[in-house]
Amino acid sequence: MKPKIRFSRFFSTDSAKAIKADKFGYLNGINYMAQDDTASTAEKYFTLCPHSTAGCRALCLGKYSGQAAMVTDLEHGTNAVRESRVRKARYFMNERKAFMTEMTWHIQNLAKQAKRKGKTLAIRPNGSTDINFAGIARRFPDTQFIDYTKSLQRVLDKKRPANYHITFSLSETNKAEALQALKAGFNVAVVFGHGQPKRYLGHDVIDGTVHDLRHLDPSPVIVGLDPKGKKAKADQSGFVVRDY
Repeated sequence: MKPKIRFSRFFSTDSAKAIKADKFGYLNGINYMAQDDTASTAEKYFTLCPHSTAGCRALCLGKYSGQAAMVTDLEHGTNAVRESRVRKARYFMNERKAFMTEMTWHIQNLAKQAKRKGKTLAIRPNGSTDINFAGIARRFPDTQFIDYTKSLQRVLDKKRPANYHITFSLSETNKAEALQALKAGFNVAVVFGHGQPKRYLGHDVIDGTVHDLRHLDPSPVIVGLDPKGKKAKADQSGFVVRDY
């Protein structure tokens, strides 16, 4: 039975990032919600990015890139995209069961769409948040799930489903944890400010801008990313790495 649907467009499959997967034979669905605590209300505080740092909050792609950044006032302005992401974040926090039921329905639909197109489905449940979606990955063992996280615990979790690939994300404060992830054989995503070097932290750097299909990457490597948007390109917090 079809559940009550609140978001006709739950996963983005045609964003600049998602659409790159097409040439690799994938349909890539990315779920974007309001990042960190920006969907909190006076009545209820919550964060969807428990390991966020000042640097990543100031540059979050969920607010400062793509259509979400098409506002007159970048910090305080709003538009339909930003408002939709706030509604979805509150939906997740306030009506978790209904949210997960709807997410399940949309993934099922994307799986059918991928099959019609002769593509392989890849789902990124956190496009702009850092939530453990291992439960939904277990419901779809034949679907590839992809995420980035700043939680070393999530990366090292031996109970994580085999179809849930996670890349650790470097910030201005977690270099020691990034080194632990690399030592354990996992990849680390790094935003480089002056072009991508060949090696960083003692490991080869691969170009992570070619696609978002991180499960296809060799390991352990550094996944090199470029700063997106005016704020990121000018960042001096340390989140965007410039000393290399």
